[in-house]
Amino acid sequence: MAGYKFGNKANFGENTTLSGSFQYVLGSGNSNSADYTAVGGLSNTAVSTAEESLVWGSGSQVSGSNNLVVGGSHVIENACDFNIVGGTTCSGTGGGFDGNLMCGGNLKSTNRYNLTVGTNNINDTDFNGLGGHIVGGKANTLSGSNYGLMIGSGNTGPTDFHNGIQLGQEGVVQDNKYGAISTSAGKFAAVGDAQLTTHLVYRGQTTNNTATVIYNQANSAAKWLLAANDSVIVKATVIGRKAGDAGQSAAYEVIAAFKNQGGTSTIGTTGVTKRVLNEDTGTTNYDATLAVNNTDDTFELKVTGDTGHNVNWMAHVEVMVLNVA
Repeated sequence: MAGYKFGNKANFGENTTLSGSFQYVLGSGNSNSADYTAVGGLSNTAVSTAEESLVWGSGSQVSGSNNLVVGGSHVIENACDFNIVGGTTCSGTGGGFDGNLMCGGNLKSTNRYNLTVGTNNINDTDFNGLGGHIVGGKANTLSGSNYGLMIGSGNTGPTDFHNGIQLGQEGVVQDNKYGAISTSAGKFAAVGDAQLTTHLVYRGQTTNNTATVIYNQANSAAKWLLAANDSVIVKATVIGRKAGDAGQSAAYEVIAAFKNQGGTSTIGTTGVTKRVLNEDTGTTNYDATLAVNNTDDTFELKVTGDTGHNVNWMAHVEVMVLNVA
């Protein structure tokens, strides 16, 4: 049996429009102006820039090339290429929506290599975002992402969300925090007013016996900001090791409470609780502590080595935040 042979167009249905080369249309009310593209279903449109795509379902508008679009009422703008989209009412916009996988309802993404699933999620819509982000769940909004994960409902991500994880319900990630895990389980009044952030890795170096502030990413731009009406508990587990010699090490656990009241940041009335976990011989002057910086409205994690000692310091920092207006 030889079967059927068509030319560079095939049209099965009614009220359809074809213009271009090697196009295929099945269904009703479809328009296909893109080369090497197949459109099927009801009232879909593939414009001339949507070449080498497959569009199937109803009411979708596709302008980008090399896309697989299945479902209903999707919008894929021009220069948004190499994507797989399924579900309903999803959109890829901004000209940087490339290489995405999107499946669900009412989803939006504008940057490259994102995975967006669930419903009513917005993934990576700020120019600071570099893509490579995963958002799943319901009603999460991420402004600018860099290779992180947000799962849950009602969470908000900032314009600089780096390599971190936001889990739970109605949480807010702080800007410019690398590798942190933030969790929440609802709010009192505002998103992010009751949450816990862990796995903040701080690091830095000392070469003398002067107290030195260390930061996430070893960068002062990543300091933790105490917002107005914040009350927080900070717990840091700190370890330092001298380079060379006998590899002398010291380790500490420090805990303190802080608050910002009316723009004035203070440390709790009991100060810092410190536990010495280890101090090798030769580390008598080593130390770790927490302090408040009212000028910058932040807490500071300070470490001290000794004169002539090149010491690398690392800390795991946890921050529990309660915000009450």
